[in-house]
Amino acid sequence: MLFEISLWMNMMPCSRRMVIRCGTAFALMLLVQCCVQGQSEPELRTELLAMEKVDQDARMRCTTMEADEQAKCFEQISITIDTPNTKRLSQLFATYGFPGTAKVGKDGFQAFMIVLQHSPTDELRLKSLDPITKAFRNKELPPMAYANFIDRLRLHQGKKQLYGSGFDFKDGKFVMSPTEDVKNLEKRRAKIGLPPMAEYVRNLEELYHMKAVYP
Repeated sequence: MLFEISLWMNMMPCSRRMVIRCGTAFALMLLVQCCVQGQSEPELRTELLAMEKVDQDARMRCTTMEADEQAKCFEQISITIDTPNTKRLSQLFATYGFPGTAKVGKDGFQAFMIVLQHSPTDELRLKSLDPITKAFRNKELPPMAYANFIDRLRLHQGKKQLYGSGFDFKDGKFVMSPTEDVKNLEKRRAKIGLPPMAEYVRNLEELYHMKAVYP
């Protein structure tokens, strides 16, 4: 079974530059608020945040359990939460398009990424690959979130991961999933702004309360 830790940091604020033309002070206030929050689809943002909360609350409950019970707990979540969340996320994507920061703000985009990360299928990941890559290059997405996304997609495709974010649960501990060119893993991580593996693994162990090993 594959597990990952998602660490979110250094989300870039929205641009303060905006030309505003409106007929009333009230409209001006709404437009300014929209820019500050970085969202043009507040209802979509609200729903994404609600989906993220359900996802994260359930997973945090799992982390309080012993290793074997954690595995069973995450398997159950994949059925009861991740599968219906994926279906709803696909519907929202079809209606609104890619929910980047301009549409749903920093926290809404983060919520989308977390829910997408736990999708058991790759259809929506593939649709999101280009805009997510663009968002990362534009510094709208933290390196850890980008690495988690890329590694999960590659592992699902039967490829080796690039950044070492994916771990399999084996014999009561985490073991790093197959990884491309392990000798140069730290260089690849540093190149996109990721911390050393030792720090990542330490966070993984603290979150899940079990040993994690890597080459």
